[in-house]
Amino acid sequence: MSMSAAFTTSGPLVTSRRPWARLSLRLWHRLLSAGRGDVAEFRGWERAIQWRAYTTPQERRLAVRRAVKLPLRAVREARADVQAFGSEVTAATGVSRRRQLLQLWWLKVRYGIKGRSYLAFQLYRPDRWRRAGEYVQEGEFNRVGRYMRAHLWRDAAETFWGRRRFEQLCREHAIPTVPTLVEFAEGRISETTLPDGVLPPCDLFSKPTESTGGEGAARWLYDGRGGYTGRDGRTRTSAELLEELAELSRQPGPKSDEPRSVLLKECVRNHASLLPLTPGGLCTARIETYRLPGGTPRYLLGVYKMPANDAAADNFRFGGVIAPIDEATGRLGPGVFKVGKLLTTVTDHPTTGTRIEGHQLPWWREAVDLVLRAHAVIPVIGLVGWDVALRDDGPVIIEGNSIPSAELAQEASGVPLGATPLMACLNAHLRSHMQG
Repeated sequence: MSMSAAFTTSGPLVTSRRPWARLSLRLWHRLLSAGRGDVAEFRGWERAIQWRAYTTPQERRLAVRRAVKLPLRAVREARADVQAFGSEVTAATGVSRRRQLLQLWWLKVRYGIKGRSYLAFQLYRPDRWRRAGEYVQEGEFNRVGRYMRAHLWRDAAETFWGRRRFEQLCREHAIPTVPTLVEFAEGRISETTLPDGVLPPCDLFSKPTESTGGEGAARWLYDGRGGYTGRDGRTRTSAELLEELAELSRQPGPKSDEPRSVLLKECVRNHASLLPLTPGGLCTARIETYRLPGGTPRYLLGVYKMPANDAAADNFRFGGVIAPIDEATGRLGPGVFKVGKLLTTVTDHPTTGTRIEGHQLPWWREAVDLVLRAHAVIPVIGLVGWDVALRDDGPVIIEGNSIPSAELAQEASGVPLGATPLMACLNAHLRSHMQG
């Protein structure tokens, strides 16, 4: 997916500056919100953005018919969901399949919440069910995020998509990050910082650009004799590894027919106190910061991500472990791990056996200060999810995400985004944009 495609979304909600057009949008938004509160307002904007994306009368008629048929369609979808995972939920929690069916139907009709979110947020639990309407789904969050990135924060958000821009920004403001050694594109080296074209004698890490969730990431272990060993156990010479990654840059990503460039960097090592929490891969702290219109960046939440088994990256979707981070102390809460289709709380790391809850993160306060300083030098943008590695010599920013995962933020602690300041923040940005 090209950078331009990454920002493609529906047109602006209001293209006219006439007062009647803005009044019409406010009334339409209020109708679509279908309720009160920050999350209801957020869903109203999301539905307005969806409606704006329907550009032909036929598409809009189809959307209306789908809305009218929602109660019947929700029955079919709820039945399919119970068939897919109902037995696992019953075995783990005692919630009957009939009760699950009713819950899933109600969630789809009332909030548009799907079966995936029912599992991700464990809404079958009584304590979670009471707050079901406060949880925000990945799809609706991404839809609004893409709109805001395209129409409110385009220049700022492009900082994170343009590798050169982000690294240059970090250099200019003395923000520690991991520089790129080599970039590959269309089967060749497109840019390199290696003076002699020879890879350094250390572990390396490669990742396709515009990938999500650690997809395609790989670790290359230096063997001490000029070779680099991959996950497959085979050792490559420096030239062979460069050739292999160049060839990889010819291949399209999973959601696009266009080839993606590939980045190669030095492998960052975990702080010594964190080594028991990983079988070898890098752990990172996802720290999210937000900014109200015209305000200064503030801390929102923290999630610690740990690899499991032989994964090169710490992504939860690929079998990793996550745990909430206490803002005041930097200590980890209980771990969350996926077993079968369900999330479960774990006391110990499933691969290393180390206790997770209560583990103290080093450099925590410095890491929070670092991302707040980084957010402050990127103007306008209202939300950033930072991935920060904690090394022996301090924190370093791995990357920033202008649309961080809504699921990850809620899965770790179970706290819905509707109970955080984020929804009010994003609504304020959208209202300001609509009125501007």
